[in-house]
Amino acid sequence: MDIASLRKEITEIQEKALPQTNLREDHHEKLFDVFRQIDSEIGRCTPENETENETRLTSLIEAQTIVLRTAASLPARCLRDLLYKLAMWRWDAADLDQPMEDMNRADAMAYSAFLDVVKMLGEQSVLKGFDKANLR
Repeated sequence: MDIASLRKEITEIQEKALPQTNLREDHHEKLFDVFRQIDSEIGRCTPENETENETRLTSLIEAQTIVLRTAASLPARCLRDLLYKLAMWRWDAADLDQPMEDMNRADAMAYSAFLDVVKMLGEQSVLKGFDKANLR
């Protein structure tokens, strides 16, 4: 997926979501999906073509920032919206791939809340590999 397509998709979600925050569309889920697509593209950046990849990587990270800020600005209207907001937080926090006892207390509390919402909704598709392996 190219950067221009990602930006267009993010803009479309923003335009639909912001003026209509009371409607029952899954804006947070859509933003999470876009975030994961970008994350996948970031993983494909290789050091072989360093200059080209550095520019692409910078653009992808910028796109992720826009997705996160958009999601943060939209109020969660239900538990499912909250799940996707927390999932984006989790996917952005790579340093949380450690036991909760080793996390700082604020991260441990937020991570615990994230796992609780995942369990309540039975929505394990938002988990990272580390989370799936360590889900209690």
